[in-house]
Amino acid sequence: MLAQFVMDGVLIAGLLVGMWEWGDLLLFHHRITASRILVAIGLPVLLVIVNRWGPITIPFGIYVVALVALWTVMPHPSSWQVGGSLVIVGAVLVHDLVTTGGTLHKAIDLVVIFMLVLGLRWGAPRLTGLRRRMLLYGSVIGIALISMVANHDAFSDLVISLTAAGVTVSYIIGRADRTHRWEHDIYRAEHDALTGTLTRYGLETWLSQLSAQDRAMGVVIACDLDDFKWFNDTWGHELGDQVLQAFADRILTELRTQGAVVRPGGDEFTVWFPGITPDQAPAIVERLHRAVTEDPYTLATGSFHLGVSIGWAVGELSDDTVRVADQNLLQAKRHGKNCIVATFATPQSPLADGQAPAAHLGWLADAARALWAQWSTAAVLTNTAGAIVAVNAAYEQLTGRTWNELAAQKPGINSAGETPSHVYDALWQTLEDGKTWQGHLKNRRPDGTPWWAYETLVPISIGSQVVGYWGIIQECPTESPVTVTSPTSCDAPETSAADDFLRHLTFNAVFQPVVDLQSESVIGQEALIRPQYHGRLLSPLTVFADAQKAGAVVQLDRVCLQAIIRTINAQGPWPRTQKLFVNVVSATLKDQLTFRRDLQHLTAVVPPNQLVIEVAERHVDAVDWEALAQQYPDVIFAQDDVGTGESDLARLVRWRPAWIKIDIALVNRIVDDNGTRTLLRVLTDWAHGLGSKVIAEGVETESQVMILRECQVDAGQGYFWAHPMPQWITQMTR
Repeated sequence: MLAQFVMDGVLIAGLLVGMWEWGDLLLFHHRITASRILVAIGLPVLLVIVNRWGPITIPFGIYVVALVALWTVMPHPSSWQVGGSLVIVGAVLVHDLVTTGGTLHKAIDLVVIFMLVLGLRWGAPRLTGLRRRMLLYGSVIGIALISMVANHDAFSDLVISLTAAGVTVSYIIGRADRTHRWEHDIYRAEHDALTGTLTRYGLETWLSQLSAQDRAMGVVIACDLDDFKWFNDTWGHELGDQVLQAFADRILTELRTQGAVVRPGGDEFTVWFPGITPDQAPAIVERLHRAVTEDPYTLATGSFHLGVSIGWAVGELSDDTVRVADQNLLQAKRHGKNCIVATFATPQSPLADGQAPAAHLGWLADAARALWAQWSTAAVLTNTAGAIVAVNAAYEQLTGRTWNELAAQKPGINSAGETPSHVYDALWQTLEDGKTWQGHLKNRRPDGTPWWAYETLVPISIGSQVVGYWGIIQECPTESPVTVTSPTSCDAPETSAADDFLRHLTFNAVFQPVVDLQSESVIGQEALIRPQYHGRLLSPLTVFADAQKAGAVVQLDRVCLQAIIRTINAQGPWPRTQKLFVNVVSATLKDQLTFRRDLQHLTAVVPPNQLVIEVAERHVDAVDWEALAQQYPDVIFAQDDVGTGESDLARLVRWRPAWIKIDIALVNRIVDDNGTRTLLRVLTDWAHGLGSKVIAEGVETESQVMILRECQVDAGQGYFWAHPMPQWITQMTR
């Protein structure tokens, strides 16, 4: 008989498991309601049918198993759990009345299972993991023992219930683990690991859950962080990832639960709002743009204001609408970035039909916007009649007027009305002769503020025909116009003065540790300069390139060295165990009087045997390196940027610098490119043969460190150890 009872328990367990599997199958095919009905209602009804007409008598403990499993396998809180529990209570009542009629034992069963329902309603949502499994086993065993009281079939019921419970509980536990892994895999597939936004696969799932009405009309917003590649290259991928996370968080906060945010890749995001009409869309887009651009992004290295270009389109939530939004995003970037475009080619709002300027110059306007994408210098393109065809964001900012106010107007819209007419006559005569015009014009912004501009206007010729004019505009800092060069200009006038170039620049020194690759001890610091223009951070490479054009590179080099000395004096004596690596341009080295004076100032704060002068491999300017080494026998020299500049290995053999610094461009390739690794090994062996030590710059990953160690590189520096900081770091704490 015992074997028969065990077999009955196994058969009942198979019935329960089969019903739950059918429920999962329906759920997998997105038939959620049918799955809930099958598990919550169909299962207890089937137990009653089997008990009434089947070959097996269903013990009370099986209903307990079904009840506990209902609260375990079905997501909670759910009205299906409560409803299914009441159906099971009803099934117990029908079972008792049909089989044996009302007895005290059956009344106890009803009270017990009703109390269990209340207990599960309160306790199940609070129990997870091991506690839930203990609930499964404890409930079944406890109820089975209770059912033995005053029950003449106590033994058979106990064996059947425990057998069925053992099988089903094992199934439920395994099912819970599988479901958790399945849900985790689905979440990973549907969500971007870095930002938590949706992937393309997640977007498909989100769209499938929308009603046809919601999908019929909505807005798709395509967003792109302006100049994010420059930010990544300047500050490192770690801070770049933090910016992406903060950017996504702002969008998600603004979005709340109204739509979906998707990251197709890189720094591009799309925002999907269902059920939005064309009248509602502009306000939503403007609000979103303010949310991601108004407040600075605060990171470990400081606060940054980032621009965001946006293109959007209203229509059916489909790929076609996305394509329109993407095209509008491209137009936004062409119009100077950090602006909003809703229709092709027109930012902010469409122009009137009569305003469209010089359609035949459209191709040139597109090319100009692409060229100006990275410019901070104000630039304008006009047709031969002088009507504005394209401007960049810097021009809008400088003049105080938007593209809509400038389009098809003449640059004279900015005039203060005080420039003599003969100046304009000379201007046009020069341009008509096919020559470049340069001069000063007094302008006025919409708020009445006057300002002087130094303008360079260049005719654009195709063959013998002039088709338009380029304009580069720089603001003069004083009322009396003097020739100046913006620190981010692309083409400095020949007459610009070094003092004018440096007038609005400020410099701060930061330090990045140089680390011994074997011991990871800090052996020195490289002093780096962070220039700013009216509080806005600039790229040092751009500033030095512009200084070269302005003839101010030696003066700029001196100012940078003074900033380094000032920072060291402010922080206290230089550490005795640390070397200081300082970059000096070759033009400064050729100016012996200036270099000797600067060297004296440096050695006053850093001992000569701890000072390393780095000379960039770019623009070596035919310096006599052997003579240089003889003139400064106590100076430790380093060759910077090896591998990317005007490389001259013979010069390095003659000069034999104490340190050779491998450029970041090579370091970035050593993990993925075997040829670069081979080159690095050969270069390191060769340098060691000269008696030089090798430093790798721009190290960011553990993989790079491992390869550099294998190649016997002596030292490294980069974001892997520390970002440049105002205070030097003398000991690694990673």
